[in-house]
Amino acid sequence: MQWRGGLMVFSLAALLAGCGGHVFHGAGGTVPGAPVMLNDISVAALLDAFGKANLPAVNPRDATSAKCPEIGCVQATDTDTVTLLKFPSTGRAELYAAGVRDMLQVEDVVVVYAPTVSGEQKTAYGTVVKHAMLTPANP
Repeated sequence: MQWRGGLMVFSLAALLAGCGGHVFHGAGGTVPGAPVMLNDISVAALLDAFGKANLPAVNPRDATSAKCPEIGCVQATDTDTVTLLKFPSTGRAELYAAGVRDMLQVEDVVVVYAPTVSGEQKTAYGTVVKHAMLTPANP
């Protein structure tokens, strides 16, 4: 009986050791050191979603080259009502968002509101961002 218990412990240890050496790369993480993207949502897709929801995002201007080198984002667009920022990771977005007063941060996206945006509109923008990030892109 004691021999069976030892065999069971050995088998369990061998099984666990076999599972322990695997590395998960996540989506797009096939190149060592490449950033793992949480989602494939783009700033343009969010602007499109705002338009479909009849939320103001007029006069969009690409601000990637002006803002991203300093703050570490990968995409940036300014509009008259919001600034949309896409970061390479949630952590990077959180670091930036910690220093911004009037914003929404969802995963790796930060939405900075203009002073003219009402509380009701902020809630609506947030709902659209969260929904867009949960909806898979069409193939």
